[in-house]
Amino acid sequence: MLLRRLAVFVLFGILLAACAPTVKGEADAGQVPPLESGEALGDLTTVDFCTLLDKQGLREADVSVEVATSGFLRCTAEVELGMAGLSVTIGDLYWATPFLEADESRELARSVHRRHFEEESVCWRELVFSDEVALDISVYESYGDIEGTKGDVEMCVVADLVTDGVQQAVYSGGGESMTFPEGSLDEQEPCSLLSADEVIDILDVEDVMFEHALGGGGCSWWWFDDLYVGTDVEFGVVDFGAGAADAEDYYPDEVAGRPTRTDYFGEGQCMVETPHMIVPSEAPTELEVVGVYTYGKDDESCTAARKLAKLAWTRLPEYEG
Repeated sequence: MLLRRLAVFVLFGILLAACAPTVKGEADAGQVPPLESGEALGDLTTVDFCTLLDKQGLREADVSVEVATSGFLRCTAEVELGMAGLSVTIGDLYWATPFLEADESRELARSVHRRHFEEESVCWRELVFSDEVALDISVYESYGDIEGTKGDVEMCVVADLVTDGVQQAVYSGGGESMTFPEGSLDEQEPCSLLSADEVIDILDVEDVMFEHALGGGGCSWWWFDDLYVGTDVEFGVVDFGAGAADAEDYYPDEVAGRPTRTDYFGEGQCMVETPHMIVPSEAPTELEVVGVYTYGKDDESCTAARKLAKLAWTRLPEYEG
């Protein structure tokens, strides 16, 4: 959600007056109705995005999927192509942004559009359904023999392969829904963890706009003046492997009585995260987590994020480890 919106604001001034090139794909058959997001994906609040990942198709293209983790807002996967390690996300869902020019746009069957974007550190794709709901597919550099430049070969090859598989799945209804264990964050409402007044006060802004994540599991408050400033609350799932049972070691601090980790990513972006519960399984490796992301406050972002987290953590169920 955050990266998507930041990209929109960065590109808005450059791209507003331009028109995207369109490549005609398969034409619609007159009697076939347009494909809406609900028909393609089911209940948008419970989409298991990792079931859209075509692992077999990737293997046939010599791309190995090392791990894939389904979360509330997206599937996160780590893949390898040759000597390159890449991070792949399928999701978020959001309302399409019509003024944002794509490097390429293809018109597919049933009024679906496939849009390609290439930035310095990411190749991302959109599938835009007929009801203007967009599904994001992004590939980021992770490690290895990649240049990380615009249009980087490895990133964009994998982005196209993953999008091909997702495209096939949504036309065939191949995706599945997530199921949640008792006590899951699915029972919580992310937008109830902070109020607009609290965000305005801590971010020291005039006002905030508000957005509920289209697929559930997240909320955003932001303001755009001289700088783009805001915060996101997101529910997520992290795969700790065999270390899931001792994941508290990953959270060395404490905020409002909960184990907490703070990471500053530079350029005014900071994340504060706390664990919620281990996802039950025969050999647990995954943890549900809550994250507060703050951006646009430069060196003050982590201070603001921890203040917001302190408020949000008190409204979560008690962490039992």
